[in-house]
Amino acid sequence: MRDLLDRLRIIESRQRALCTEYAMVIRAIVARAGGVSQAATLLDLDPKTVRARERAAGVVMVVYRGGRTRRVTAGGRRYGETGHGEDSRAQLDADRMGFTVARDKRELLRAVVYVVDGLVTRVREVQVGAWHEDARGKVTLPLGPPLTAADLARRLPTLPLAIGDRRPMVRGRIREHIAL
Repeated sequence: MRDLLDRLRIIESRQRALCTEYAMVIRAIVARAGGVSQAATLLDLDPKTVRARERAAGVVMVVYRGGRTRRVTAGGRRYGETGHGEDSRAQLDADRMGFTVARDKRELLRAVVYVVDGLVTRVREVQVGAWHEDARGKVTLPLGPPLTAADLARRLPTLPLAIGDRRPMVRGRIREHIAL
């Protein structure tokens, strides 16, 4: 039995590597073709299928916030930027609770990037663990501590953002998903 489990882990590792490479090639095709529609025509696929295959290696959710938006729910839970520091329990709770994440994106979500007042402030990796969903469909994400710049380069090398990068908010957009 041990040999089969070891073999399965090797296959899973290869599968993840191939999935990542596949997504990178699809993204390169999209870039060289000049967009998703043009790539879809070349690949004889629907543009939505091309977009889904682009994200096969995973996505990050970028959350846009204002630095002066310390809000508290009727139940007393803080959300947004709490002012208690990145490593505080209050900020962790504000960062992980109250999101709507589509079921098909949950398996692909690798990290959450927090942009505060137009600057990438922190990145938290999604860890293995339970996703708790309330009656309204809001989830509590299993997030780890903020990643350092070195952690980010090692764990999410294809993330096109770094801590301290400028990322202006588009009016009306509170979050977006970026393929890794």
